[in-house]
Amino acid sequence: MSRPPDAFAHPPFEAERLAALDRYGILDTPAETAFDDAVALAAQLCGAPTALVSLLASDRQWFKARLGFAPGETGLDHSICVHALAERALLVIPDLAADPRTRANPLVTKEPGIRFYAGAPLITPEGVAIGTLCVLDTVPRPSGLSDAQGAGLAALARTVMTQLELRRGIAARKSEAAALADSELRLRLAVEATGAGIFDDDLVAGTLAWDRRTRALFGVGPDEPVSYAGTFLARLHPEDRARTDAAVQAALDPAGPGLFDCTYRTIAADGTVIAWVAARGTLVVEGNGGQRRARRFVGTVRDVTAERAAQAAVAATEERYRLVTRATNDAIWDWDLVADHVLWNEALQAAYGWAPEAVEPTGRWWLDRIHPEDRARVETDIRRVIDGDGQDWHHEYRFRRADGAFADVLDRGSMARGADGRPLRMIGAMLDLTERNRVAAQLRAVVEGANVGIVQIDPRTMVALEVNAKLCAIWGAEEADIVGHSVAKWTPEADAAERDRLHRRLAAGEIVRETLEKRYRRKDGRLIWGRVNLVSQVRGEAIQATAMIEDITAEKAAEARQAALIELGDGLRDAASPLEIRGIVARVLGRTLGLRDAGYAAVDAADLKGTGGAAREGAEGGAEGGAEGGAEGGANRRAAPAPLPATLARLRRGETLAVADLSADPGLAPDAGGYRAAGIRALIAVPLMRRGACAGLVYAHAAEPRAWDAGEIDFVREVTGRVSVALARIQAEEQQRFLNRELSHRLKNTLTMAQAIASQTLRNVSDIAVAKEALVARLVALGKAHDILLSGEGEGAALEAVIAGALAIHDDGEPGRIHLSGPALEVGPKAALSLALMIHELATNAAKYGAFSVPGGRVGVDWTVAHGRWPEDSQDAEPIVTMTWVESGGPPVAAPTRKGFGSRLIERGFSGAVGGETQMNYAREGVTCRIRAPLKGLLEKE
Repeated sequence: MSRPPDAFAHPPFEAERLAALDRYGILDTPAETAFDDAVALAAQLCGAPTALVSLLASDRQWFKARLGFAPGETGLDHSICVHALAERALLVIPDLAADPRTRANPLVTKEPGIRFYAGAPLITPEGVAIGTLCVLDTVPRPSGLSDAQGAGLAALARTVMTQLELRRGIAARKSEAAALADSELRLRLAVEATGAGIFDDDLVAGTLAWDRRTRALFGVGPDEPVSYAGTFLARLHPEDRARTDAAVQAALDPAGPGLFDCTYRTIAADGTVIAWVAARGTLVVEGNGGQRRARRFVGTVRDVTAERAAQAAVAATEERYRLVTRATNDAIWDWDLVADHVLWNEALQAAYGWAPEAVEPTGRWWLDRIHPEDRARVETDIRRVIDGDGQDWHHEYRFRRADGAFADVLDRGSMARGADGRPLRMIGAMLDLTERNRVAAQLRAVVEGANVGIVQIDPRTMVALEVNAKLCAIWGAEEADIVGHSVAKWTPEADAAERDRLHRRLAAGEIVRETLEKRYRRKDGRLIWGRVNLVSQVRGEAIQATAMIEDITAEKAAEARQAALIELGDGLRDAASPLEIRGIVARVLGRTLGLRDAGYAAVDAADLKGTGGAAREGAEGGAEGGAEGGAEGGANRRAAPAPLPATLARLRRGETLAVADLSADPGLAPDAGGYRAAGIRALIAVPLMRRGACAGLVYAHAAEPRAWDAGEIDFVREVTGRVSVALARIQAEEQQRFLNRELSHRLKNTLTMAQAIASQTLRNVSDIAVAKEALVARLVALGKAHDILLSGEGEGAALEAVIAGALAIHDDGEPGRIHLSGPALEVGPKAALSLALMIHELATNAAKYGAFSVPGGRVGVDWTVAHGRWPEDSQDAEPIVTMTWVESGGPPVAAPTRKGFGSRLIERGFSGAVGGETQMNYAREGVTCRIRAPLKGLLEKE
């Protein structure tokens, strides 16, 4: 059966094709007029009875449209279209029975007996071939399609693809429309649930739309027209109108943020207030050639009348509380130490909930309401002051409220003593610190949990006053290393001048609010980059400065790597040799990663077979050989690198190596000595794979252990990819130059042979017409031999292909007419051309006088290879090729009475070209031609 070509069966190709078919969603869909019209037009254009739109799935070809062909699908083993997909261009096969790709196809050998095929591939915009538009006929068409028919068929194929794209686009739009409708429904339900209204101002059309809720808030009926000036501004309270209009105009500025957030009052037609309304809106803009144009202004409105009333009530309560606390901010107490009697002011009830009737006026009542964990400590502390000679006392502790909760308080008291120093009374005030401590705790939690480093600084001395854990992590230091010390020490000396200018501004009392990027030197000596938000502000009579520092070292490194890739691309684009590429890679890679040993190296095939070899050295650049050279070009490598079998084995498998510490990696233990001798402690190595084999690698070596981050590894991978492209470009350019030289050489040889054929054919000619016919036939045979040579990937052609090509015009499809038999042999171009001409002459004679001149005549060509002496008197044996031409079933044979150029070409042309001998036998039952030649003569390239 017909087998799909290898290119078609390659898994990546198939995966792309199947994915493309899946995106179109076309398989097993009903017939559609547009595709049926396409096959009808194709059939009419090409004058064919059958036309198909064929799509190739994983295990079948399915016909979206078909004319003159009953099955709706066939297996891939019946498919002719697979060959068109492999070609990716218009494929015309004049006679399917004669073409080796299709002559065994069941559609050719059985019903419906297809003999002609022309197909144009269906190629997606992404360049993936998914099927064909093809025409079929049951009779051969030696001339194939006309140019106009071929162009028309290709154009129709593009039209079919356009229809597929339109079909996919329509389906996508339907899906998007359904999703949009669902989203709009969800949005409307959500908005209605919140009680909000929606407004939509089309700034292009000049129309304003309000929903039902918005109209209700402005006192407008459902059918009344609305406008900005006539309705919106007119229904705003006069005191709110100007500022609201200004806020709207600011939001409508395309150059601004495009946000509207305003609260105002709406009024009825008689001027009474309807509601307090909170409105928010967003400007929708579009870019047009760099210009921003406002298109719509949309947003929501919400009734906040109740909220405003609640806020007013809260404000009044807060004002009253402020007046009370102004008179008695603290719970004041007066403790008569002689009588053990305590008096409290009203603040004890106001602040802590204790009603006067619930308070026992003794010191014990107060002590009993201190938190059990604090009580002994507080009592000891206050007794120390009372019983001693101290005057003032203060303590922070937890005091139980009337509701059972504990408040954080700061209690202060002053002693009143008698003339003899005896304690008489203590008067004090208890301040509630609960809220302050809560806010302070929240602030501490925010500071400690912040993802940026935070440090408070005395701007006069630049001494750090407070620091969070994140900054300690950024600078790699303990808190004690920072607090109490000048922050200047964390700036590298190279940046000292810029640092000192900023410090002088802060010390002078300048209020600073700015963002800057600067370098710091961590405690371990490593330089990092930080983005600093620096704020200084007045707190009472003092100035405080706070710096929020974000580590942007990775961001800076990514920017540097991106710039390096641009530089690398510019250099590789103009590089003319692998050696120049190595210098560019070593320079860019070494500088970007801060290494002396980095670059690209080619790898010998033998190096990757576990023999202990290493990457090519010298001008090739070292791979694993040591620490010298690196960023300076990678060419001055040591001459005798240590063997690294484990490394090379993993590279051979296509693995990327990123090792932070080579001495601790058990997988590379066999190579430890080599790396140690080279002074390499950490590495990245990315193999450059060509046809499944490692052809080189890009490497980065560090003299100390180094934890490579993902960005660095990806960077080396990216460099490897670009090196691969550059090397492929250089190789392609060199191959092109080689092909040009080869083409010139072959053209000269062809012209020489054509000249010889013409000279021999026309020598002593008596009949110009016969000579012309013979000359044309011989030149055609020469051309076919060249076609066979050029169809392969090497510099020769298959022996069987050369013979079959020369006999193709005599193959009338009769079974057994031509028989070819022999082992597979590849012959050089000189032998191929001479053999094609000789077979052509033999076949021409057979068509005129021998087996091809009558039905039932047979021609067999057999060849064998066996060891023998050549020439006969040689002492050494070598492979000898024996080829025999045998005719049978033709008319009786008579030996020719004269020998022309054709006979001489048969007897001496091929044997002379390959150094062999030819024997002709004109037996009555059929001509026999036997050729013996050394195999090396047939294989010779030139």
